[in-house]
Amino acid sequence: MKFLDQLFRRQKEAASPAMSGSPVVRFGQPLGWIDRSSAITPERIAANRSVPVVMESLSGLSRLCFSGFDHVLQPIDSSDDTQGPAIEKALAQIHNQEKRIGRIGKARRCGTLGLVRAAALDGWSFRQAISEYATMQEGNWLNFAEIQHLPAQSFSTASGVGEDYLSDKILPGIIYDAKQDTTRFFQSGAGWGGQAKELDPDNLLYIEDVTVPDDISFLKVLQPSIEAWKEVRRYGMTAERRVAVPNETERIDARDVVSMIQAKIPIKMQDLIEHCDDLAENQSYVNRKVALAGTRIEYPTISMPLNPWEADKYLREEIIAFFFKRDVLEVTAQAISATTAPSKTLLDLHIASERELWGRPFENLWTQWLEWNGFELADEFAWWDWSPADKEKEHQRNLENYRSHAITINEFRQLEGLNPLTDEEIAALAAEHALIFGNKNNVMNPSNTTV
Repeated sequence: MKFLDQLFRRQKEAASPAMSGSPVVRFGQPLGWIDRSSAITPERIAANRSVPVVMESLSGLSRLCFSGFDHVLQPIDSSDDTQGPAIEKALAQIHNQEKRIGRIGKARRCGTLGLVRAAALDGWSFRQAISEYATMQEGNWLNFAEIQHLPAQSFSTASGVGEDYLSDKILPGIIYDAKQDTTRFFQSGAGWGGQAKELDPDNLLYIEDVTVPDDISFLKVLQPSIEAWKEVRRYGMTAERRVAVPNETERIDARDVVSMIQAKIPIKMQDLIEHCDDLAENQSYVNRKVALAGTRIEYPTISMPLNPWEADKYLREEIIAFFFKRDVLEVTAQAISATTAPSKTLLDLHIASERELWGRPFENLWTQWLEWNGFELADEFAWWDWSPADKEKEHQRNLENYRSHAITINEFRQLEGLNPLTDEEIAALAAEHALIFGNKNNVMNPSNTTV
């Protein structure tokens, strides 16, 4: 399709910016419902995100990977140095759109950054993420009317039947049509009479993590560990209650009963039995315990073959290590031990790969917008550094570059946060250096080092 034909088609679509998908869905199960079956369904995967250690890992990883970015526009032809005005014009329009786009659930104006975060969360949970966009004509611009995130778990119902259709193994509502060689999307739970609705794939941004097999995802693989952690936590709380308030045991002492009978003390065995039953049924740390003669209350020592909190700690660390690739960092750190911080370097690589996986499709979408509007530019996201800069390292690097004449004095001053010098000031500084450091007998000249 020629560019003008493609642009004309997009402009016709822009007349109706409404989107067919829903960013807010209603699920058929009641609030708080948890699937207890053995099958790992999209609902169970979504529910596991509420487990504290999982939520902590997902939110922490998201904030590390996607702290923020800047749009950087580059000419498609790297040798073209005439695109300065076009870059400024396109950037201004992109920033205007960023103020209004990005719907995630009920939240609006989340921007591209929010959409990337939402896509990564669904990607880590279900291996895939879906967004929908609509365009509209604004003067000479073909702009985005909206870009919205569609919850992955809303694609949980299979609508395709027959041998030509292959449903996704995690999200059955995403179907591959072998006959047409296309992917179709059926969203449910959005108030369409209980029926899944097919969405227009031309307006969808579909992202899939192809680095993992198509029948698993991060949270699906973690399902056994998460269930084990929840079970150990329940066992640990039960053990804590048993140890804090151990079950008491009521016992009738036969020797005491015989002694009382020999002393001709009136006693009825049935009264003792009923008294022990009453104590056993009403045992509590808030009740006063008064035992009749001939009965004893005992608190047996609770022995635990497994310390639940050690298992709890192990499973917690296993889940966190899975998301942050801790085992990989520890094993391969020596491979790059020449660096000062091999673990940070590997974590940098991990974060960069996540940015590439979930951020690159949105870069391509903005590059497509540039193409629609006739710019010969490409958009690249300049992601913010996730860790604070090492000021001492930066200073030493700037110093080495200046001493080796790789940068000018004004470039050095700019990197150090100093104002640039004029030619006259540079000449005066050179004369001062010559006076102080040029004379070997000068007491102020202990070495040849000037900076």
